[in-house]
Amino acid sequence: MEHDKQDSRQEDKRVGVTVISGFLGSGKTSLLNRLVREPAYADAVVIVNEYGDIGVDHHLVRLAPDNVVLVEGGCLCCVVSGSVVDALRELFMLALGRKIKPFRRVLIETSGLADPAPVLFTLKHDKFLAERYVYQGAIVVVAATHGPEELDLQPEAGRQLALADTVVISKSDLTDAAQVRKTEAAIAAINPGAHRCVQLPDEPLAAALREGGDPRARRDGTVTSKWLSAFSAPAAGRHANVKSFSLTLSPLPSRAAFLAGVARIQERFGPALLRMKGLICFQGEALPTEVHGVHGELYPMRPLAEWPGEDRLSRLVFIVRGLDVREVSDAVREALGQGAG
Repeated sequence: MEHDKQDSRQEDKRVGVTVISGFLGSGKTSLLNRLVREPAYADAVVIVNEYGDIGVDHHLVRLAPDNVVLVEGGCLCCVVSGSVVDALRELFMLALGRKIKPFRRVLIETSGLADPAPVLFTLKHDKFLAERYVYQGAIVVVAATHGPEELDLQPEAGRQLALADTVVISKSDLTDAAQVRKTEAAIAAINPGAHRCVQLPDEPLAAALREGGDPRARRDGTVTSKWLSAFSAPAAGRHANVKSFSLTLSPLPSRAAFLAGVARIQERFGPALLRMKGLICFQGEALPTEVHGVHGELYPMRPLAEWPGEDRLSRLVFIVRGLDVREVSDAVREALGQGAG
């Protein structure tokens, strides 16, 4: 048993990738400029796209060899002139050839109209990148001043929030406490499992942001377990356009039956199926497996060396947009052999 626990703590040597997203005007560029000044991100690379605003302030740039620049605090910034795939490949080879300093994490700033899904797709389908980089989640910035309205009116804002692991509420100093509470409620209605923090411009960064995600930290399923539990609250999933539901699996499906069932669900609902995430102990197995799907994609399932807590239920959460929750829930139950709800 002790050997198993040691295995569960094995370090992941790959470079951690975090996406910073948020709708137009949310304040993600301001957040990025604060992050690159933090010591935790001195070993990071920032990738910004060419069609959005350049995220790192020009006055921070100290050196510019080709398309890679060194910014204040030691963080590298890569201004992407092609695809993110090309940028990640080039950066890795530059570090391997000692043309730039080694890096242990990557921050990718998306445009205000994009969501983190393409990065997930990239890290799944490109073998070179999958062996060298690991997705560590998304930080999504929501403005307290107009975030709730955007979540109601803009499909992109809902997609971004559904994929968020951490949500930063910005511009709370420009509105009142009632509006901030309204923003928090709007966020919780779509993704109650995401960690939330209210960030004021004149206060230190929240600890979760300041410390940075450690790409070598153990991944034992605890975060996923807490995320799933948040969706069991009565208020979870109540939003006009984006809704969610959770499902406890009994009887347990086999791996083959699960894969076949999920494929049918993803083919049927496609991009409207914003996110699927869960912990499942498959039929005939003693330990759980972490599963994660986005839109029509199921990502490589990750077996865990131990249960993350006392709760040993196999559960899935689905976040959908523009669909009837009952219809999707019934389809999932049928596809996974769960019977009527």
